[in-house]
Amino acid sequence: MQQCTLYVSVQDHESVTEAIRSAFRDKTVEVSTDGRTVTVTSKKWFSKSTITFNTLREDLDSEAFDQMKRGMYGFFAQIETPHERVQKKLLMQIAALNVAVGIVASSGIDGETFQKILEIARSVHGIVFLPTGEMLDKEGKLILDTEGESQLDDFILTVSVDLIDGHVRSTPSAEARKQRSIQLLREQGIPCIEHLPVIAGDEEAVIRTKDEIVQRAIALCLIAIYSGGIAENGNVEEEREFIEGLIEQYGAERFFTEKERAFLYNDQPERIDAIQLVWMYECYWVLLWALGYVEKLDFPGEICDVQTAIDCLRLAENYDGFYQHASVRGKTEILDQADLIYRYDWACVDARINNRPVEGGLNDGVVLERHRALNWLVRYMDADWDGVSTDT
Repeated sequence: MQQCTLYVSVQDHESVTEAIRSAFRDKTVEVSTDGRTVTVTSKKWFSKSTITFNTLREDLDSEAFDQMKRGMYGFFAQIETPHERVQKKLLMQIAALNVAVGIVASSGIDGETFQKILEIARSVHGIVFLPTGEMLDKEGKLILDTEGESQLDDFILTVSVDLIDGHVRSTPSAEARKQRSIQLLREQGIPCIEHLPVIAGDEEAVIRTKDEIVQRAIALCLIAIYSGGIAENGNVEEEREFIEGLIEQYGAERFFTEKERAFLYNDQPERIDAIQLVWMYECYWVLLWALGYVEKLDFPGEICDVQTAIDCLRLAENYDGFYQHASVRGKTEILDQADLIYRYDWACVDARINNRPVEGGLNDGVVLERHRALNWLVRYMDADWDGVSTDT
């Protein structure tokens, strides 16, 4: 292999150059006057080899970079794969990239050189694309290839917070909320960082309507009930008959997303998909809280009370009963929880990236699903349910 490409989402472009210097500190490293090319030279008896790093930046090469990114996005989007979660996150990562580093080795990229490249990738949280069409993570594990294969169960999205949240305008309420959240995390012994941006403040945020929240809550409860039954006994026909009765009882046929509907009407659903959808109880719990059915969102250290969650819908008996007893909480209260979960999730992601246990007793699965639900509630990036992201 003569070449490969390193892709990065980073605000400090100099960090890429510094990572190259560090990885090849025993070699001669030269940087061009414009900082766009780094050349690493190895000299041996009667021979010399070079590795050249050519940088393409979104801020300086917008047209070329956009064309490259669109091409790569389309390339990986069209691949059929059972690893849909990984594929989705890879596409989100591609959409957020702002630096591409083409790497060409005059004598080929051997094993030792490739390990140096991965060292650079780890330093800047990059991904590596090979000429064979394989995308690798910073550890060298396969994220996705042309056959739809992957070595990962999940892929951690790593994006510069400045790039993700640059569209969010700082306001007095947003800054005050951020400081309250940070103070609470410190009291709880949970890691946090001051430079994680604010979320939208009271002045600008728009919360989902009561109709939207009620319908989404019913859909999440029913999909979780159905998924739990499939995961437990695998009798699709029996579980389908049961859930169809509930869908009719609550008039919920039109409440499901395209992906949820595909799962509901799949005659041979994958058990792993069912297990993942059981986690929707955690999202449902957040919406129950937003609707006033749950008094308080406790610390996200344990899974929710599933039976209580189900009973909230069961005892309502029908859509009107559930709707009439619901009262949407105020914007300030919902934004407080959205900001807090955002910072809890950063602590969880930081722990995963650095291969250490999550501190403070957080349950990272509960945190992730609460983050998903709260981001939907506050219309983060104005995404629909299937497209909600949990950026940190």
